[in-house]
Amino acid sequence: MTSRAPSAKAQEQALLQKLLQIPVFTRLSGQYLQLLLKAAKPKAIKEGEAVWSRGEVCKGLYILLKGQVKIVAEGKYDHLVQPIAALGEVNALTRLPYADQALATEGSVLLEIPQALFEQMLLTNTNICQLLCRNIINVISDKLQAVNERIAQAQGDQQGLVQRIKDAEAEVNALRIIKLR
Repeated sequence: MTSRAPSAKAQEQALLQKLLQIPVFTRLSGQYLQLLLKAAKPKAIKEGEAVWSRGEVCKGLYILLKGQVKIVAEGKYDHLVQPIAALGEVNALTRLPYADQALATEGSVLLEIPQALFEQMLLTNTNICQLLCRNIINVISDKLQAVNERIAQAQGDQQGLVQRIKDAEAEVNALRIIKLR
């Protein structure tokens, strides 16, 4: 017995369910998600190819469907994004140039919602605008909280290092005293 491939409708429903798991799209109705999907264009990128580069003007909102994308900030690896995830949502909302670079670590498939269409959807549909803005604010808040935790950890590490240096200095001074005797 041969298995049948899922119908286009079933595939779309499965994708909609996965999109609801992305923080940017939580609490959006199926109708709004379908609007986003209709505006989206599939984009295949090769390993090593940039989705965007630092300083580049925002081209739109991306949804990573397949592959992996690493985010590089200030020339250093920051984090790895895996499917299914949104990319560039803050820049799409604020229209700010990218402060980092997004590079495919393998062949990847994204959906791109072009910036002009994304902005048009926000301007013409206040409900989708409010929901997306709230969700993006939550994403930013989560990112800030994670950064604050990393800063607190680094401060704790720094205090530990300062104490170790003081302990080492005390040992060196004790050895000097012993040597002088």
